[in-house]
This record gives sequence, structure tokens and C-alpha cells, in this order.
Amino acid sequence: MSHIIRRMKIDDCKDATHVITLAWNETYKGIVPDEVLEKMFHNEEERVEKLKKRLKENKNLHQFVLEVDHKIVGIMNVGLSEEKDFDHCGEIYAIYILKEYHGNHYGKELVEVGIQELKSMNCDKMLIACLEKNPTNEFYKHIGGKFIKHRVFERLQLPENVYYYDLRSQKENNESKGK
Repeated sequence: MSHIIRRMKIDDCKDATHVITLAWNETYKGIVPDEVLEKMFHNEEERVEKLKKRLKENKNLHQFVLEVDHKIVGIMNVGLSEEKDFDHCGEIYAIYILKEYHGNHYGKELVEVGIQELKSMNCDKMLIACLEKNPTNEFYKHIGGKFIKHRVFERLQLPENVYYYDLRSQKENNESKGK
């Protein structure tokens, strides 16, 4: 299977929104109320239009898509973190990959692209938050995330774990591995 990770375009909004809907329904069943998950199918068109508007108004959005065999199967959204405890800190706000594409290292590749994007924005630290009951917490620990705190995912009032990554030490670690 050939794959690429690239910046999201306006034409991608419908497929990207559908990936989010499916990924939420695959991942958050039993974690997020069923009515929230069901509503995502019903309000997809509205969410597509909101995403198109955001992309048109802000050319500097940091949204990416994962394409496998010319089909969008994943998305990622990064930006400057709103956490007040850290300067020069970015955050991966969302990574969603359809379940049938898990286990192919696409998540790790998306994180690496996110790190490069955040570094280009002068970030030397990164956060990733994950709903507390989401099995993906193990992935974030596996790729070097250090649990630093719990916070509340405001939209749903659900607890999430926050993982910290020092992007400076990661660069130093990668350089020492290459020696």
C-alpha cells in the first residue's frame, strides 16, 4: 500500500470529516455517550462547511491528511498549545486513523510530521491529550510521552491524560543514535 501525509486542502474536507466521524465511532464507543457519536453522522455536512470556512479564512492552519492508495484514511491537526504552563509549546490536537489502518506505523509517521511542523513554528515542547479511557494512551506512552497531568476535555466534560514531549531532547536522542 502506498501512502502519503500532506497538508489538507479544501477538497479534502468531506473525506476528512467522515474519517473523524468513523474514527470517533470506532474508538470512543463506550467512552463517549452514544448520542454524541450518532449525532456526528447527522451533522457531517455542517462540520464539512465549518472546516472549509476555517481553511479558507486561515491559510496557516496546520491540518494534515493521511492517504493510503489515494484514499484519505487519517487526519492530524497541530498548533500552538493553549496550556499556560509552557512557553514555545505546541500540541497535537487530533490524530484520527481508521481502525483498519492501525498497526502500519501511520500514527507514528503522523506524529513525526506533527513534530516537524511544530518545530517550524519554533516550538521546543509538545503536548498530546488523550481521553482517559482511550486505548491510544498506550501508544502515546510508547512513543515517548511523559504523563504530566489530567485535565478535562471541555466539549464533553470527560477526563483526559496529557503527555509531554521535549522536542529538544528528541533531536539530541536521534542524533546520538545516528553516531
